[in-house]
Amino acid sequence: MMKTLLPAAVLAGALTAAPVAFATNTDTTAMEGTYLLVQPNESQRLLALNPGGSVSLVSQGQQVRGYTSGLGSWEMTGPDSARAAIIDFNDPARESDSNGASKIVYELNFAGENNGRFESVTGSFTGQAFAKGQNPLADDAKPSRRFANQFDGTRLSVN
Repeated sequence: MMKTLLPAAVLAGALTAAPVAFATNTDTTAMEGTYLLVQPNESQRLLALNPGGSVSLVSQGQQVRGYTSGLGSWEMTGPDSARAAIIDFNDPARESDSNGASKIVYELNFAGENNGRFESVTGSFTGQAFAKGQNPLADDAKPSRRFANQFDGTRLSVN
């Protein structure tokens, strides 16, 4: 009887502990916050990773290059990594075949955890600009222009 109950008890214990272990691995609290991203010879950006998976982006180059702030979603991809997808809009007054929306995907790698929060981030982004009226989320959307860059970032904290 004992030999029959032992495997069942071990399985029950493992299944009971699994959700707890998984929950700690999906906790995004250490990543959440606002980061100043610095690109080589480019504009600086503020990237805010908000609880619940929303993200917002403001760039120093917006007015000069003619695009809006961006909004989107983010998710944790590993214990110290995340991916964010952001949409912004390009100035329709500019004569360009890419004056509609842009979709930008950020790959983020965090480091320097201190008191349960990451203090720095590095990574890259790739983007696609689309013609006015084109849906950047449609599977058949063809970008007018592509762009990419790398960055280093630091958490903005209240001191």
